[in-house]
Amino acid sequence: MTGAPTGVDVVAIAGIAGTLLGAALGAWVTWKIQARQLEHEDKTRFHDRRLDTYAEFGRACNAVMATMLIPGAAYPSADLISMNTSFHTIRLMASKPVFDAAAVVHGAVSDALHGKIANLSDFMPQFHKDAAAMAVSMRTELGTPG
Repeated sequence: MTGAPTGVDVVAIAGIAGTLLGAALGAWVTWKIQARQLEHEDKTRFHDRRLDTYAEFGRACNAVMATMLIPGAAYPSADLISMNTSFHTIRLMASKPVFDAAAVVHGAVSDALHGKIANLSDFMPQFHKDAAAMAVSMRTELGTPG
């Protein structure tokens, strides 16, 4: 008998399905590779900016607290501006663990400035503990030992 085929060509269907699955798998692998590259780029893109901002925030917080310990010292306006500017920069670019740790330190400095801490000298060990925890989270994010 000659004429139109009556059966299903399994080989042709398997070939088409294999081609489609291969293309889909290739697209998925490419997407995963690109996602990893973008994640790495995000982690390293602002490395120097993060390092500078984290260092300035720590310096400014320490300077404000040191000034607060000196009776009759001038109001630390410049250090407060620097502290708040770097804190808001941290809010924009830091990971959640770094921001959370910085918020604790920022809150402690704010409480000290507004007289919410009865004995600042007695509070300083806690402040240093919080600042050290913040430094560890910053180092972890930056990938630096410490």
